Amino acid sequence: MIKTEQQFWAAQQAIQNLQKILLEARNVHTPKEYRAMSEPVLLEIQQREQDVLDYLQRTEEELVAA
Repeated sequence: MIKTEQQFWAAQQAIQNLQKILLEARNVHTPKEYRAMSEPVLLEIQQREQDVLDYLQRTEEELVAA
């Protein structure tokens, strides 16, 4: 769970890094290999994006109380 703005920005950076890895992997792996290796990375991106959305929907008071 993201509780601070600093954690928010770190999560955003992590998402971008994972996306970059996938973009680069498409160029060096076969389609079959890419699908196999990308699945866990895509799940990680989805989880981090959900964490970002959860953070953004909370008010400052809710974040402090958590």
